Amino acid sequence: MNKNNFSFYAKKGVRIYYYLQIPQDARGIVLISHGYGEHFGLYEEFMEFLTRNGYGVCAYDHRAHGRSEEERGHIERFELLIDDMAEVVNNLKREYPELHLFTFGHSMGGLIAFTYGILHPEDIHGQIFTGPAVGRPWGTSIIPSGLFRLFKRYFARVRIYPILARKGSRNMPFRAKLKDDPYRLRYVTVGFVYEFIYRGIAWAKDNASSYHLPVLFMHGKSDKIIPYLASVEIFEEISSEDKLLKLYENLYHELVREPERETVWQDILEWLERRMDQAPILLRGTTDE
Repeated sequence: MNKNNFSFYAKKGVRIYYYLQIPQDARGIVLISHGYGEHFGLYEEFMEFLTRNGYGVCAYDHRAHGRSEEERGHIERFELLIDDMAEVVNNLKREYPELHLFTFGHSMGGLIAFTYGILHPEDIHGQIFTGPAVGRPWGTSIIPSGLFRLFKRYFARVRIYPILARKGSRNMPFRAKLKDDPYRLRYVTVGFVYEFIYRGIAWAKDNASSYHLPVLFMHGKSDKIIPYLASVEIFEEISSEDKLLKLYENLYHELVREPERETVWQDILEWLERRMDQAPILLRGTTDE
């Protein structure tokens, strides 16, 4: 294990692995919540960019993903993912109480972070989302929730093997790297799909008006996994005064790994800097394409 890799025991005795690097002169901390099937190692370039620019980073593998424990590709309840994030946040606040804490959530990790932001807004100073799963993925909206509820009851551990790599990014070297990645999750159970896509997303959409944190939504208009209109719609529903939506022409789902990723990174950095500078005039419902 890398000297910056650590672990803790979460609910049900599940061991959660995380990466932590805090520069001596850190201005704040960005907590990274990865997407479905991913692990924190896939964010290495992005994390290096953040630390070079004065931000500490913490990234953890969700239970049933990456190095973390739990039955691979399966969860009993979506709430366990929220509880795990709460443990990480509480640890960071205890160890670094003087630093502002922001979250970065991608895809499923965006849904987890968004839900956390509704439930515990006092814990964080702002949130960033890329391709957040705040709407159903392409091809799933035609399946009634009741049908998947029935499937979960009788076939909870039946595996589904989604083909996402080709749809996620135009970055060919990254796609090639994924093929041999031992930590990439290659299947998901029916139970996981129901908890994530049906229960988790439905709760977030039903409670979106209760969200009021400073927030940056980012979405590729050519996203083939989560429709960019999911971000547009949730952006209109939330109650935040300080909110910004950035849409990127021709970019796919994996914004921080697309060929244009440095532009995306810079947009994130500029948003963080403005929040850190405590600009007296807040952005009010701004859309930037």
